[in-house]
Amino acid sequence: MGVEWKFALLCLFINSNSKTINLFNYFSVFIKTSNIHMQDNERIFSDFENVDKFKREVLNPILPKAKFSSCFMQSTPGVPADDFSGQLSPIHLLKGSVYEYKGDNSFIHYSSLFGLKAILESGFLRMSEFGNIMDKKELNFASIIFEDNNSLFRIDEDTITVLKENIFCLSLCESNEETKRNDFMWEVYGDKGKGAIIELKLTKKDPEFFIQGKVLYGNEKLNSIREIKNLTEKFAAENNNFIPNNFAEFLIELQAFHKSKRYSIENEVRFLMKENKQQYDEHKLETIYRDINSNQEVKYFNKLFLKGRHPYLNSDQTKNNRKVLDEFPQVEIKRVILGFNISIENKVDIYTLLNKIKVQHNYDFEISQINDDKEIFPMR
Repeated sequence: MGVEWKFALLCLFINSNSKTINLFNYFSVFIKTSNIHMQDNERIFSDFENVDKFKREVLNPILPKAKFSSCFMQSTPGVPADDFSGQLSPIHLLKGSVYEYKGDNSFIHYSSLFGLKAILESGFLRMSEFGNIMDKKELNFASIIFEDNNSLFRIDEDTITVLKENIFCLSLCESNEETKRNDFMWEVYGDKGKGAIIELKLTKKDPEFFIQGKVLYGNEKLNSIREIKNLTEKFAAENNNFIPNNFAEFLIELQAFHKSKRYSIENEVRFLMKENKQQYDEHKLETIYRDINSNQEVKYFNKLFLKGRHPYLNSDQTKNNRKVLDEFPQVEIKRVILGFNISIENKVDIYTLLNKIKVQHNYDFEISQINDDKEIFPMR
């Protein structure tokens, strides 16, 4: 008895919850219950072997730890699949690549005083959807690599716009003496010296579903994307164009780690989270909410909670939600540095208010200030 449907939808999940599923064991169950002829069995295995071959020959030379979180293809019985739709797993995606961050997870975040107070009182940092990020060319900068006549890589601008609602970003700088005294960062992100630096530590490395990596700047740093494009063209020529049909989305995580060279002074480290939804739908993840930004636009944000402030910690469902806590980084504020353009009188009042908030929410951070000579010293 043969297959009784016109199209077969095949789904493969790899490395779910950090555990690799054996491809052949997984599909032996599917094949047995579907009464597929032996030749169809072999074709299915061949199709998924080609997916794994694409991973090995195209992705792994650039991203040694890259794996698929999901993959699906559609085909007519008896006919090999023409292409596939894939999603990359965020787990260790950038490890061993030029994007890998190798520091100790100590960072700084520039903020206005209003933003600082909002963070401390709300108990979370905001990850912005890419449509809300200052540089409106985000995700588009790296796509110049695909701006040729090759239909394999054609990226639709509307698709990029939709994808921007599905990717959330937290931008940080590595914590060192140079980044704390960066005039450009104070001017642009520290309210012209009237704001503050938040020194923080991420005390939970490699949380699931988040991607951590260094931002690369300028056209010359696009070589990784170029190489993936070249390897894909070679693979397509040798394998009847069997490549991902969702290329814009497929490489979106890598594109998010590239920016114009004029931003290179930021030395940015990024945290990315991807949460898929369809266009015009609402996000279902409870940490994602909508708010009005400084441009009077309604955008999505994701909450990244400070240590001890996650609402699940005080919930009757803590045990059931423990997995969610494990999947999110733990943010611990270590110090606040008040800007050099804040008057002495105002710094005293701000110091008093910050200490009151510390006691109220059981925070444990120091309060310092930076002066015009870029000296940093504790406030008492």
